[in-house]
Amino acid sequence: MSTVALHQKYRPQTLVELVGQPYIKTALTNAVKSLQIAPAYLFTGSRGTGKTSTARILAKSLNCLNTKKPTDKPCGICQSCRSIESSNSLDVSEIDAASNNGVDDARALIERCTLAPVAGRYRIFILDECHCLTGNAFNALLKCIEEPPAHVVFILCTTELHKVLPTIVSRCQVFNFRTLSVQAIVQHLRIVADAESISIDNEALTAIARLSDGGLRDALQLLGQASLLDADITANHVMEIAGGVTETELMAILQAIATNSTFRLLQVARELVDFGKTPKLILSNLLQTYRDLLIIKSAPKEQALLTGCVSHTQLKAFANHWNFETLNLSLAELQKAENYLRYTVNAAVWLEVCLLNLMPSLLPVGATKTVNVKPGHDGKLLPTFGTYTINKVTDKSGDGKGEDSLLPAVAANTANLAQIWLSVMDKAKPNHQKLLAHAHLVKLQDDKAILEVTPAYQKKFENSKEAIAKMLQRATQSPKPLTVLIKTTNHSNNGRVRG
Repeated sequence: MSTVALHQKYRPQTLVELVGQPYIKTALTNAVKSLQIAPAYLFTGSRGTGKTSTARILAKSLNCLNTKKPTDKPCGICQSCRSIESSNSLDVSEIDAASNNGVDDARALIERCTLAPVAGRYRIFILDECHCLTGNAFNALLKCIEEPPAHVVFILCTTELHKVLPTIVSRCQVFNFRTLSVQAIVQHLRIVADAESISIDNEALTAIARLSDGGLRDALQLLGQASLLDADITANHVMEIAGGVTETELMAILQAIATNSTFRLLQVARELVDFGKTPKLILSNLLQTYRDLLIIKSAPKEQALLTGCVSHTQLKAFANHWNFETLNLSLAELQKAENYLRYTVNAAVWLEVCLLNLMPSLLPVGATKTVNVKPGHDGKLLPTFGTYTINKVTDKSGDGKGEDSLLPAVAANTANLAQIWLSVMDKAKPNHQKLLAHAHLVKLQDDKAILEVTPAYQKKFENSKEAIAKMLQRATQSPKPLTVLIKTTNHSNNGRVRG
């Protein structure tokens, strides 16, 4: 025995039940009451906002047989109402314009317009996804839509208004269905959850509302999917179902950053990637979280402005760890990292580099930060994490702005090497960025820089060594020219360095 999906079971049946569209509800109600029925309507808006449902409601309002004239409260039990709800009415035709989009289909529709209604007052044509009609089909319908027979009403529905001919738009009453607010979706979901005896907390409902992007149908679909879990539904459950990063995982990242725990941060990042969370998704969720932290810092009581999945209580506890400047710098780093992900061949590494750049070790100009170092077998420091300083130098261009200069200590600091290479890519031209994404800076000492490149791009890097050397010299503010050496990871040449 099949069950009815929630978005179908709780589809509005009258204009009063329409959710989140007060202007449209009022306008159509008054139009039906005053019998000011337009020959053609155009419903446009994002998916799941109620366009097709409103078209059916309007059709029932015009053809309800339990009243002597059109009513804004169709009965839902007469033959006309029931046949419209089941999409088999002789007087109301729902046409899928995506599969009936030719000029011949338009001519057949025009011929049907001449027929009188069988049982109701109007013959109504609902053209769903009307933007799929060809230009010739639109032109064929122009005259019929502008001056149809008195008993004919056209209702066109589309998610892409810009694809509809302006001549068609000008002949219709246009109703713009806006995306629903988070509050409106949460209120409706709570009504449905209570009616269906679904155990779900308010934070989970808010997470569903934010994930649905203002579409009520998507929200109901996600609620129905979450209801299949044999547990009380929480926000973490919702994020797992939707494939997002959960609050617990984001909290682990923030905790590692706040405590300057390098190992824990890299461990969490690797676990997320191993569990199937893409670097782009992780950075996107982290960007939302830092944006929420900035809001908490500036307006602690404005919970309605939060868009991420981390709760207000948790954000408030973490907001005390950073000041405005640190949060702004972190947001800038996250934005740059999203751009780098477009060109890189190793997104997981760039994710780790970005997360390391968010740690307190990257302090404002003039600050020094020491983190753990690891001695090698010969007593020297391995190229992991060491002590480094960012100093202010005078800008030789004379504009007084000054630049950040990286001291020679970067030779023993992998985090700094990655930061230098990010700086080089950031200042490079777009066509150079695609090439530079296939290399890593593995050593920078004195006047020599060693790049580890993908074997397939070795020749291109050999030909671009001079240009790369100049980029590195500018990024490091080195007083003397640099020599770039190319190292490949190809086993056939045993990682040989080429000068």
